[in-house]
Amino acid sequence: MKEMWENLKDGKNDWQYSDFFMFNEENQFITAAGRKGTADSITGAFDEMFQKNRRVISSYTASYGIKKIVLAAPLPEVFISNDVSYTGLAISYDASVVENLMASNLYEGQSDCYVVRSDGEILLSLTSKTEIPQDVNNLISFYTDADIVWKDRNPVYVQECIEQQREGNTQYTYRGRTYYMVSEPVGIEDWTLLGIVRSDAVDYSDRNLQKVTLGILGVSAALIMLLVVLALVSENRAKLLNEEKERLLLEKEKERATQFLEGISRIVDRYAVADLENDRYEYYELILDEPLYPETGAYWSLVDYISRRYIVLTNTENAKVCRMIAPDYLRKVLRKESDILKFEYCIRNENIYKVMHVIPIEWAKDNRLTKVMLVSMDIGQKIELENMANTDGLTGLFNERYFTNILQNKEKKKLPFVLFYIDLDRFKPINDTYGHSTGDQVLQEIARRLQECIRSNDYAFRIGGDEFALIICSAYDKAFCCHMAERIQIALTEPVKLAGKTLRVGVSCGCAAFPEDSSEAEEVRAIADQRMYEEKEKHHREDPMHSGR
Repeated sequence: MKEMWENLKDGKNDWQYSDFFMFNEENQFITAAGRKGTADSITGAFDEMFQKNRRVISSYTASYGIKKIVLAAPLPEVFISNDVSYTGLAISYDASVVENLMASNLYEGQSDCYVVRSDGEILLSLTSKTEIPQDVNNLISFYTDADIVWKDRNPVYVQECIEQQREGNTQYTYRGRTYYMVSEPVGIEDWTLLGIVRSDAVDYSDRNLQKVTLGILGVSAALIMLLVVLALVSENRAKLLNEEKERLLLEKEKERATQFLEGISRIVDRYAVADLENDRYEYYELILDEPLYPETGAYWSLVDYISRRYIVLTNTENAKVCRMIAPDYLRKVLRKESDILKFEYCIRNENIYKVMHVIPIEWAKDNRLTKVMLVSMDIGQKIELENMANTDGLTGLFNERYFTNILQNKEKKKLPFVLFYIDLDRFKPINDTYGHSTGDQVLQEIARRLQECIRSNDYAFRIGGDEFALIICSAYDKAFCCHMAERIQIALTEPVKLAGKTLRVGVSCGCAAFPEDSSEAEEVRAIADQRMYEEKEKHHREDPMHSGR
């Protein structure tokens, strides 16, 4: 131990991304480079090490803004170097791999990975808790839950895998979903690596993919386990003396980490570390040759720039980027280390779509959130596929499928809206006289005019044939509704000029409001439809040719 410490202080190590600390009897830490400080200045987790006399694993943010994973362990016996008595040691490693893993949300949020003790206590969550409830701190207790149905094993099997630190895999059903559970012994202390993945995220026909899944989730864990091996000097002195073996092992792990980071760079476009207390940020571009924003500056300047360039994609009323990433809002929604704020956004008037994950990384002593990481990823292909599924192919308006979804969401969230149901009059004679090609062009022109009648946060739909609908996202106002109906009537009855022909259509329109006319969205739809047909009947009585279809 003494020889290794002296070598580290003399710079004889190649741990490029790691820091090594020793603790004296006053619980002060001393790095190999000679820097001093108190244990609390790194992380409060060291208190647990000294109080309970056991190893701990935790995370902290270095003074230069880099997130670290740290393992601390008390020494079995005090050793003295240069008249200083040392009682504990710790080693830390850059945690960017773990942070990126959390942000990338492997398997679209359908996976978890944990390091657990033999009694089932969760030591470290390597991905956000998506498949297991947030309040679960012991996996053995969780797996004895009555809601879990085991397919080919039972809770005793899982408990034995964890307690005996052995490999194992099984399937179970929890609240209607089927999962793979795979355990892998770490080989250090009584720790086990446990991976949980939804069965529909992997190929049912190949159970070996469970091992592949665990390997993916365990890449960052492998780095941490390497640190554990290096840190447990008192129990693994023989391994530390074999310098060549350690060098080769470290190079292999660095190569794996590099490959993993290259894979992550295909998902993460850019990220920024924001200091909310001091209104500062540092921005890192991973995709473009030229950065989108200044690499550092005032955080509110970054918020302002993003707000002017992007809009949030959400059904929530009045959601804005500036509100979503404002310090006060982040402190409201990010209360625990495992919390992650996620929202989708796009460039105004351009088909460029992204998703942002905001991850908390540092708190003050009064539990006030002080630093966050903002991670941006491109989701253009996903949005394009969703748009294809929700869009009418002829007019480019939203289709009836999306119309039903919007109504359900409005009712669920109790958001007020006004619905206009619209049917064209005298459209069938145009189809019969000039053909369906001309009729399609008329429908496309009608759709364009409807888009001009609404605001950016409203919706326009083609329900089918020559029927359309508008959802106005605001509370009911009689004067506004009358003005809107008149505007629709004027806009759609203007002559349509095509290839030297002047064509005209009539409009029948019905209006209903939520929750004024009904507290059920489907009933609001039925009322608007009925009022539209009442107006059509009125037009027919006044002019029998008016409503010809």
